[in-house]
Amino acid sequence: MLTIGIIGAENSHAASVAKLINVDRALKGCTVTHLWGETAAFARATAEAGRIATVVARPEEMLGQVDGVMIDHRDGQLHLAAARPFVRAGVPVFVDKPICCSLPAARAFLRLRRAHGAPVCTMSSIAYHEDLPALATRLGQLGRLRQVHLSGPGDWRSPWSGIWFYGIHQAELLVHLLGPGARTTSTTTNGTDCTAVVAYPDGLTATLQFLVDGPYEFRLHAVGHDGSLDAAMGHDPASLQRTTRIFTRMFRTRQEPFSDVRMLAPVALMQAVAQSLQQGSPVRVSRT
Repeated sequence: MLTIGIIGAENSHAASVAKLINVDRALKGCTVTHLWGETAAFARATAEAGRIATVVARPEEMLGQVDGVMIDHRDGQLHLAAARPFVRAGVPVFVDKPICCSLPAARAFLRLRRAHGAPVCTMSSIAYHEDLPALATRLGQLGRLRQVHLSGPGDWRSPWSGIWFYGIHQAELLVHLLGPGARTTSTTTNGTDCTAVVAYPDGLTATLQFLVDGPYEFRLHAVGHDGSLDAAMGHDPASLQRTTRIFTRMFRTRQEPFSDVRMLAPVALMQAVAQSLQQGSPVRVSRT
């Protein structure tokens, strides 16, 4: 039986993953056995919802007790400090998105995991939405792309590292659809909302629109030389199961599902978005 620990109980994903595994029994042969929470109340609520037997006072108490760890703070800048002890011990680690809020820190973390032979992955469930395979196929039928527009939830004033919280979903989706080739981004605000204009080679422009208090959906609009498309991506509860299968498979096989470039590219894009927002000027997207 594969045993899993979760670090972080404030984020709803912790309870959702534990419930999927321990209560719904949607994934055979694994169980969430340990949990650390930011507060006793968060830990108690998540442990009860997900039927997690052991709540620890310190995350390091899980060392030697679990086969893999899920890092799940609400604030991405807390992720790597929690992950490093497990990586140094060779334990497979899934870091919920964003892996962190700094490209240099993300690079250093991936070097650390390589040195200790610890498999690592990070991802957003939006890239595994049920509608995405068909949308990617349609996107490929538009010929040379000129404009891609994504919109979805996001708050540049969020207390959890600002635009990084929720903004990472659109960055992950853009990298999933277009690859890691973004060159520059220019980010502006209008009231509570925020828009990043991302320049790609060959005249392709992408926009990421982060909306506060809008409908909870992600929307994709694209224009190419051979046509256009417009589609909404509503809530897909099954995407949680798809992503959980990916990281629990990594825990079993110790084979990482993503390349370093794929994991770093959304961080590089979001770092440029955040820096442009702060500086009020365009920012180059760092290569990964």
